[in-house]
Amino acid sequence: MIFTKAIGVNRVSRVRIFNKQFYSHDIIGINFKKILQKSGVEVRKLYNLRHTFASQMISKGADIVWVSKMLGHKDVSITLKIYTKFIQEDDDMRFKKIENMGTILSTIEDISFKSTINREL
Repeated sequence: MIFTKAIGVNRVSRVRIFNKQFYSHDIIGINFKKILQKSGVEVRKLYNLRHTFASQMISKGADIVWVSKMLGHKDVSITLKIYTKFIQEDDDMRFKKIENMGTILSTIEDISFKSTINREL
């Protein structure tokens, strides 16, 4: 293992473990800040990407359980507590989902009914 001491802004903080290089969170944050500045994007903390990821995934309809697992939350209720405001679904969308569930259930009933008749014949 090689540990190098971090000094100043141009610091190098690397750890070599099992021949793989690992950069500390500080170095990644500094590089992230530089990239934002060069691209003209308002500087923000690297940690904000976590919230951006979660809010974008949820607002696009990703499964809340999956998002919760990706965030490492112990429980889905934690994710819901923080990100519920990003679940934007209007009544029309809810009615379509209910209608689709009805269609699926009807299809299952039809298949089940047909297989029952076929067995009786």
